[in-house]
Amino acid sequence: MNKQYCLPPLFCFLVMIFYPSVINGQETITLGMNSNEPTVVLSPQSNSNKIIAAANINQLYYLKKGTESFKNTQAKSTLGVYGDPVLHYSDNDLFYAHLSKTQNKKYGEWFDRIVVQKIHSITPWRESSYSVGYNPPKMQDKPWLSSDNHSKKFKGNVYVTWTEFDKYSSKDSSDFSRIRFSKYVPTFDSFSNAITISDTVGDCQDGDNTLEGATTAVGSNGEIYAAWAGHEKIWFDISIDGGETWGKDQKIASQIEGWNMEMPNIFRANGMPFLACDTNREIIYITWADEEAGNADVWLMYSKNKGTSWSQKIRISKINSHQYFPNINVDQQNGDVYVAYYDQAYSNENLFYDISLNRFNLKDSNRNNLYRITSKSIPLPGKNFFYGDYIDLDCQNDTLVIIYPTFNNKNSAIELFVSNTSELIKNKKYSPISHSLMRNKDSIQWAINIQAPCTFSCKIKTRNRHKILVHHQKEIQNLEVVNQDFIAYKGSFQRSTRINYKIRDIQNNQIIDRYKGKLINLNN
Repeated sequence: MNKQYCLPPLFCFLVMIFYPSVINGQETITLGMNSNEPTVVLSPQSNSNKIIAAANINQLYYLKKGTESFKNTQAKSTLGVYGDPVLHYSDNDLFYAHLSKTQNKKYGEWFDRIVVQKIHSITPWRESSYSVGYNPPKMQDKPWLSSDNHSKKFKGNVYVTWTEFDKYSSKDSSDFSRIRFSKYVPTFDSFSNAITISDTVGDCQDGDNTLEGATTAVGSNGEIYAAWAGHEKIWFDISIDGGETWGKDQKIASQIEGWNMEMPNIFRANGMPFLACDTNREIIYITWADEEAGNADVWLMYSKNKGTSWSQKIRISKINSHQYFPNINVDQQNGDVYVAYYDQAYSNENLFYDISLNRFNLKDSNRNNLYRITSKSIPLPGKNFFYGDYIDLDCQNDTLVIIYPTFNNKNSAIELFVSNTSELIKNKKYSPISHSLMRNKDSIQWAINIQAPCTFSCKIKTRNRHKILVHHQKEIQNLEVVNQDFIAYKGSFQRSTRINYKIRDIQNNQIIDRYKGKLINLNN
């Protein structure tokens, strides 16, 4: 996380939903405004369809069973709550990891530990907060959680990995980053002293040569698998004694152009790796993104022998468009692997994105499918808007949830997709039109993404010193190229700029979108 862009306050939340219609199909739910970096978990209890979600920074929303409106509260901790939230169930215990906001320290210095909470009750708020990795004056950043829910020897252990910086954003060659690890053991009700599990170090510039994005997954016998990115490589390590000792880091894949991806029209993007393990079939899966083909692609690899060797990497995203921010989950019942990610395949000018989902199964090729989760393409937020660093998903008891940010040309929000796995994308309808209103310091660009054969007519006028100027006028007949962005206006930011446009569907000769008014009011 680039802490420079976390200074403005964000309205962020944790959401508890008891959602009865999940069992009967699929829904998309908008959860809140001005939020990013969402995380979501499903209760592992087979008789429950409880969903819990969180996002930056500490606002909580919950929906009690039998009610129809959300209640609001806040996450609290004596160690402070600030960003990079991660939710995880260890059996029936809910854990919530995030950055610290240590009292009596200034911004930048208060990120001096990882905070992991064990949440006992949402309302009233009751939790146990654990200080993890405190090692001043070093900074602790970007945690992720996993747990052992099945092995005989280590069942109940909770594992957290993260990056430690000697000095964040330092260009000094003597300052380094490394991957750290700690574990929670229920018997002691505490986290262990942090240890370093990376054999190499990275720099502190929060870029491709920084060691970042450490995640873990747990094997059937309690093996802990860890992966992270750095130096344009994907690294892998394993512990077979509950995290007490670790092996030698393996470079299992090259990450062309590194994890820090310079993508169009978004402030920051990455291809950091995520791990998942099918414990019933003992298969490890890893996903990441890189720019091997000159654009961003999402990849998948697997290992059937506890990470000793790996398959060839499999491109699971479309060719000739940008895909990034991947995350992964495994359905332990049938071995289906779900990888969700940003996808700009429907936007030729890279002004919009969708959330795509790849379902992969090694033993059933009929279940290897690519789905479009979003029903409407989402405008990218532009280079000046902090939008977060990840999305999340979970799969339990035939229910799949995916959580991701959206943008309405002015503010961000969080959207939650919920579906039965058997009903995945069945009869889903897609909107053929999306708008992007991208504001820069002294200019504005308005674009339309068209995904159906249409005719489009547009007239734009700008008032300048009491004189109306026809700034732009367009009419396109028989527009049969779909999945295209039409940039209708690009000019100075003037409150008086007015638009009059309409879009007519060629197939049924009906107007499907029209607007007449000020440009700045469009989509507000």
